[in-house]
Amino acid sequence: MSEANRQAESKDPYSLAVAVGAARNSHRRMRPAFVLAALFVLAAQAQTFRNFPGRKSDLTSPSGRYVIQNVERDEGRPFVLSVKDKTTGKSRTVYQYGRCASVLWSPDSRHFAIADAAGSDYTQTKIIPVDESAPEIDVQKEILDKVNSVPDGHHEYFYVAYWIDSRRTVIYHWGYGGELPDGFCECYVYRLNGPVRRCARQPKDSDRVCSQTILGR
Repeated sequence: MSEANRQAESKDPYSLAVAVGAARNSHRRMRPAFVLAALFVLAAQAQTFRNFPGRKSDLTSPSGRYVIQNVERDEGRPFVLSVKDKTTGKSRTVYQYGRCASVLWSPDSRHFAIADAAGSDYTQTKIIPVDESAPEIDVQKEILDKVNSVPDGHHEYFYVAYWIDSRRTVIYHWGYGGELPDGFCECYVYRLNGPVRRCARQPKDSDRVCSQTILGR
């Protein structure tokens, strides 16, 4: 592995867990991995996200250049999210939703993830580029197309938990019903327009991420 790749992998606590997991009998080697993973999760909590609708109707990107604005419509009509470029003053509509949605900016301000609680039993989760000429990404479709043996339930939800860096995200997929009445929670690392892999350390009930709603961050 090149030094550049090694440095990139070290930013991902899940990759680090893979490397250290081979030495399960060595507590000295495992402890730093979990410490780094915990620190990374704390840093992720500081990432720029907002729940809409809410007390604040806008969300500025980390760079300060772009702002996502929420427009409330008359009763019975969907909410509208638009992105405004504060440098040019140009604004465009990027998404409509009916109930509530969570928006999370990427660190480089080039993408944002939207988790739309479109129904009581499912979500619509997208990664949308600021560049309007680039296609949006359907997160659920990417996982279903690229991962074998994905759990399935009557109630099924996806959301981008946080960005590892400007190209990689950590995604949670959870739900219950059907053949899994007690519920399930899966964690994935997804590279934009690239591969999806399961996190080396899958969530446990004690981690509480499985019981969160998409707006419970």
